[in-house]
Amino acid sequence: MSKSSVVEVPSATSGNAPFAATVATVSVMGVLVVGQMYVTIPLMPQLADAWNVSTGSAAASTTAFAFAHAVGSLVSGPLSTRFGRRTVMVTSVLAMAVVTAVLPLVGSLVPGVGLRALQGLFAGSFIPMAYAYLNARFEPRRASLALTVVSACMGATVVIGQVEAQLVASLAGWVWVFWGTVPLLLAGAAVSWRVLLPEGRQETGPAGERSRSPLRTALSPRVIPLYLVILVGAGSLTAAYTGVQLYGPDDVAGGGAPLLALRASALPALLGAVLIAPALARVPASRRAVAALAVTAAAMLAAALGGDDAVTLGAALFAFMAGFSTLGPALIQSVGARAGAAAQTTAIALYGFTLNVGAGAGAQIAAFFDRFGDLALFLALALAVATLGVARRSRTT
Repeated sequence: MSKSSVVEVPSATSGNAPFAATVATVSVMGVLVVGQMYVTIPLMPQLADAWNVSTGSAAASTTAFAFAHAVGSLVSGPLSTRFGRRTVMVTSVLAMAVVTAVLPLVGSLVPGVGLRALQGLFAGSFIPMAYAYLNARFEPRRASLALTVVSACMGATVVIGQVEAQLVASLAGWVWVFWGTVPLLLAGAAVSWRVLLPEGRQETGPAGERSRSPLRTALSPRVIPLYLVILVGAGSLTAAYTGVQLYGPDDVAGGGAPLLALRASALPALLGAVLIAPALARVPASRRAVAALAVTAAAMLAAALGGDDAVTLGAALFAFMAGFSTLGPALIQSVGARAGAAAQTTAIALYGFTLNVGAGAGAQIAAFFDRFGDLALFLALALAVATLGVARRSRTT
């Protein structure tokens, strides 16, 4: 064949990226970018007033972000193949900054939801490429640590985003939740361009890798079950925290400090996940995924049984976040390993797509229930089924 084939691997040598600077940069940017998904959860009453709609209708802003985020994740793979991961990541953050600056200026639901969708679209182009960049640039043991740190930081955004929004809105008004983020995104884009290494197109590859397209490999039966697992996990995460906002315990119904404390109670679990990451890296990714899923299912069951008490619910959310922050890195490594080097970027982009479809669906699932206990029980059952499925699959592969 006279035409060369594009293979999705970095053009520079793997492992030559500065570890600390890279992980720190991607972690901070992940918090800024992904955090925008969750800032509207505590802002639903303010957005409802600003857009003259019900609180339930305002929840569509979170769903729009998440679903568009999923689309952005899907298209980021082909874009990175053409332009390189660094270019896609930095350009998407710059575009997101512009949209974020305009968002507080609109006064009705439709343009507000539309701008939230654009936010999500650009955010979605950053996250999976960050994961793919780390997975490609570092050897497996260091990649496991890097992915755990970054995943924990991004997982923390479900808490950090809500806490930040609640604090900023109470001190300066809800519009500054968005306007205050704009200069941070611009500065982060500049730092990312400096720290991350450039990548070009790889024009040739082994004949065996050219025989199957990256998309076909990424959609093989070996990889698809992993997408379904993160679909359930991310959906449960968003549904649980949306449910707390809509009909949490009476102790936190008035918002303010009690609700802030409940949200922040999960943060130490994420720090713990980072601290034990080096030890967990010795455990096969499939086993880590099974154990993490089991923890999330048990946590949701505890929330279903005792979620009317704020302390019990806080402990359950702590356990859930501990499991979820371990689940993400295990699944990312499993996806990359099963897809192979040539399809790794496409597979991780699809992972990001299903993760955000789950997150968007979770915000709407919560609205189908009248009690938090019923919602938590439903989520516990879904997570238990996912746990059994992954455990059975790991024994046969």
